[in-house]
Amino acid sequence: MQQLNRTILIVILSSLLILAQNNNGEQVVSKSDEFRHSINMCPLGIAFGVYSANYEYMITETHGIVFRLDYEDVPDTYSDAKINVNGKAAVINYRYHCDEKLGSFYLGAYGRYRIYEGEGNLNSQKFDFDIKDFTVGLNAGKKWVWDSGFNINFTLGYGYTFRDKTQSLSSTEINKSIKVFEDDYAFIDAFLGEFSIGYAF
Repeated sequence: MQQLNRTILIVILSSLLILAQNNNGEQVVSKSDEFRHSINMCPLGIAFGVYSANYEYMITETHGIVFRLDYEDVPDTYSDAKINVNGKAAVINYRYHCDEKLGSFYLGAYGRYRIYEGEGNLNSQKFDFDIKDFTVGLNAGKKWVWDSGFNINFTLGYGYTFRDKTQSLSSTEINKSIKVFEDDYAFIDAFLGEFSIGYAF
């Protein structure tokens, strides 16, 4: 049994060495290693009313820049005022790709500008408001890229947010209703997440 385990181990190690080198001792380069662009979208976000798409460009073998646009259609169930809200965001994200290619682990920094525009009706009083925020933070993730161009990306990030709010009417009830929305709607925070699929080329 021990002999069998040693044989299996030798075969696995030999296979890894063969995959890592060609006959001339040079590193094997796959088609996906040459990709410098990717376009991605987040399919799971649609279930939450979030539509997101991004484009990444590899400036060099290690440095990438990502441009992302988000749109959120927020349900009107977050307060008694039945507030209708939509959110829009633009994100710019720098990534340092550890494996010197698009498909690799990466570390990065991001900036995000976002605005939520809402309107509601409480005690026959119509009101509207804007919540604007700007977030700067750090993130890390991994992108898997296949030779076909299909890719999967996973990112987690967090930062510091500067926020500003304006509203057309102010009263104890209206202010409380807007505050309930802010507290209950979990997407209003400094978190940055992404699970996306797309095409690389």
